[in-house]
Amino acid sequence: MKKAKSIAILNRYKDEIPKELYEQILWVIGNQAIEDMFLDEEDIKALIAQGRGKVKADEQVSRFKKKWGVA
Repeated sequence: MKKAKSIAILNRYKDEIPKELYEQILWVIGNQAIEDMFLDEEDIKALIAQGRGKVKADEQVSRFKKKWGVA
């Protein structure tokens, strides 16, 4: 998966989320790409849920660390 694919996935949700949340997730996609780590649909949905207050940030960080094997 590449950065462009992550952005394409995010764009599917663009009209469903506030502009600020869209830009925040776009920023995350860019920063993860620097580390050669790319967000899939599950990751993007999770960030949308976090942005809507349905999931806490520390829960997301823990999930991402497990997924990517980062301690």
